[in-house]
Amino acid sequence: MMRCLFYLILLCLETIPSAQASEDTAPGADSVVLQLRWLHQPQFVGYHMAKAKAKGFYAELGLDVEIRQGGKGLSPVAEVLSGRADFGVGNTEVLTQYAEGESLLALAAIFQHSPSIFLARRDSNILTLADMRGKRIMMFPEHQDAELLATLFYQGIREDELIPLQTSVNIDDLVERRVDIFNAYLSNEPFYLEERGIPVSVISPRNYGVDFYSDILFTTQANQAEHPERVERFRAASLRGWQYALAHPQEAIALLRDQYGVARSQAHMEYELQVSKEMIQPLYVEMGYMNPARFEHILDQLVEIGLLKHKVPLTDFLYHAPSAQWVFWRPWFMLSLAATALILVLALYLWLCNDRLSKEVALRKRREAEIMQLAQRDPLTGLPNRLSLMNRLRQQIAQPAPGCLLFCDLDDFKRINDNFGHSQGDAILCQLAQRITRAIGHHCFFARLAGDEFILLLPGYSLKQAHDVAEVIRLAMAAPFEIDGQAMQVGISIGVSHYQSGWSAEQWLIQADKAMYCDKGVALTALAEQSG
Repeated sequence: MMRCLFYLILLCLETIPSAQASEDTAPGADSVVLQLRWLHQPQFVGYHMAKAKAKGFYAELGLDVEIRQGGKGLSPVAEVLSGRADFGVGNTEVLTQYAEGESLLALAAIFQHSPSIFLARRDSNILTLADMRGKRIMMFPEHQDAELLATLFYQGIREDELIPLQTSVNIDDLVERRVDIFNAYLSNEPFYLEERGIPVSVISPRNYGVDFYSDILFTTQANQAEHPERVERFRAASLRGWQYALAHPQEAIALLRDQYGVARSQAHMEYELQVSKEMIQPLYVEMGYMNPARFEHILDQLVEIGLLKHKVPLTDFLYHAPSAQWVFWRPWFMLSLAATALILVLALYLWLCNDRLSKEVALRKRREAEIMQLAQRDPLTGLPNRLSLMNRLRQQIAQPAPGCLLFCDLDDFKRINDNFGHSQGDAILCQLAQRITRAIGHHCFFARLAGDEFILLLPGYSLKQAHDVAEVIRLAMAAPFEIDGQAMQVGISIGVSHYQSGWSAEQWLIQADKAMYCDKGVALTALAEQSG
């Protein structure tokens, strides 16, 4: 009943002027420290943008913020708990430390999907989790790679089947083959290796049904109890900085380069910010949104895989943002409790608030449904993604006549990205998806596997029929693509694999991949002979 009274009285007092409107923005800004998980980079640029003098979202709300970069061996949770930092950016270890008794408070989940992945050199023939057995694998200690540990657990891969090494956070260990599998970020290392011309295999937990939050903004419950207005101001300014950074990527990249000395290439930072945006999902989810039911599910998984001994209530872990009107009208609220004449008016506002909350709940449910749909689709081309493909393949191999699989890969696609930029490369991928879809109709299952790799499932097709479809695709690709007003011919290599009894879905895909590389080799040989 007190909560209802709180909302209703706030509505009644909206038009009353207050002498305390500038209480929290008085001279003398509050100094606070934000501890990042890693170095200054696009992964954290929302906070840098909130601090930038040109925008001043922190300063506007009376905050003087020091942003400290992280590094190897530095734990944001430890820094915040020790009092050396007021706020931190962490991963699942924020939840596990809370479950183990630390008084932590999650303020916002910036990344709705974790970019943590397993990364291997493609020439190591490690394409699936099953291929990782007996291999050297780098991981963070304790709970920092919880989503990766959960993926291994649910796929039945035991620790004694691997050769675990504590991560060096040095990707050259993978490049120089001192390790077989590297714990990486989808937004960073794959692009770095692509720039060096090293093909990689990306194994993502999301493709195996493990989907955790990442980059959680957090503080301590003591900080919230002592400085509730300051915590809310910091959270609001941080989310505003993220919204601006994602809407103005070039300005955000320039800020990192000019003020923080980030020396990565323009293409690398554009790629990292674009992938981060796909993980944040700003068009479909409110910035920083935390779903209690989803956190409960993550907690269940952590208990199931043995990282936690038992579940704990999450009531004190998830931050509930106070109404801005409540902060503004707090003194009036205390006075209004004695105003019995408002009782009849309060009853009317109670009905209005309940109606509004019902609509908000319905909107949340629709957004959750949209997110589930997006998890099955490639955000660039709109085609089914790898997760959808693997589910479909597992269904198909259970049929009497599974048919054939076509593995399509563009020839020398890296040259297009290097010469014209990733935005033009993305445009070609979208055109390719449209061309092939028009050429084959809607009778087959067409999906984007990763990068410039596409898969076509032909249920019940014979090998000859599948080769006929491959020729249809090659004809569709014969017309040049247009890039910046220039016509460019883009080749395609196609591997055809007819399902053999006893194959798993992964084996079928690997055979099609091998067939594609054979086709690519034939094409390169023919090109060399013509050049000769």
